[in-house]
Amino acid sequence: SRIQESLIDNAGPHASPEERKEKVPSPHLSQLVVLTASDTLYGLAERVVATESLVFLAEQFEFLHLHLDTMMPSAKKPFLQQFYSQTVSTASELRKPIYWIVAAKAIDYEQMLLLMAGVKWDIKEIMSQHNVYVDVLLKEFEKFNQRLGDVSRIVRIPLPVSNVLWEHCIRLANRTLVEGYANVKKCSNEGRALMQLDFQQFLMKLEKLTDLRPIPDKEFVETYIKAYYLTENDMEQFIKNHREYSMKQLTNLVNVCLGSHINKKARQKLLAAIDDIDRPKR
Repeated sequence: SRIQESLIDNAGPHASPEERKEKVPSPHLSQLVVLTASDTLYGLAERVVATESLVFLAEQFEFLHLHLDTMMPSAKKPFLQQFYSQTVSTASELRKPIYWIVAAKAIDYEQMLLLMAGVKWDIKEIMSQHNVYVDVLLKEFEKFNQRLGDVSRIVRIPLPVSNVLWEHCIRLANRTLVEGYANVKKCSNEGRALMQLDFQQFLMKLEKLTDLRPIPDKEFVETYIKAYYLTENDMEQFIKNHREYSMKQLTNLVNVCLGSHINKKARQKLLAAIDDIDRPKR
């Protein structure tokens, strides 16, 4: 709002030069920039040029900070301080929302949920072979890695950008895995062991594709899978301590995991504990 008010020229062609002084036309995206093509990772090259130019500009302002501070009259110093704390310092934080859209579209998370829905989890024997959805997901990551390499031949992708992209993609994949496990209607101990096998296979292959460590949200998945083995009392404590899971994900733990070996009253008590928690929207 502040930029719109103080910098953008909305005065129209008949405005006086004084009104238009120090103002610029409203920015618009060139028609040559395509943000919808998957093979260019949704305009990643252009997003990198735009974002990293801004980050670079902020870095130059950091170098000039002491110099500007000595030049500035005392009365204006609070404004300079505000500019640095509210504008300059936040430039690098723009990477996360700008590159998030690339990560959200680069991997087909929906396909993964559909494949997971087709898996039989109420098995009676320990499996030694992981499920197909893991291989499909890893193929998606390989494709993403290859496209990232293609884009980097057009424009250099700095390490912080690469890290943000990988972090987003892995985090979204791990969140999707938990969502897939929370959709399961029937599950045995052996089925839960198969989930662990699937996730270990995913991690092992993923670690060969990226240098990012630790793997983001790894504990988010592992903790959810292990919660299957909790007793009724432990589950109540788990519900109170783990606000990061959605109500649906916690409800599934109670119904599917504990469902078979707790009575109706105990189940209702745990479901009430989930309802009682005023969860912040994530």
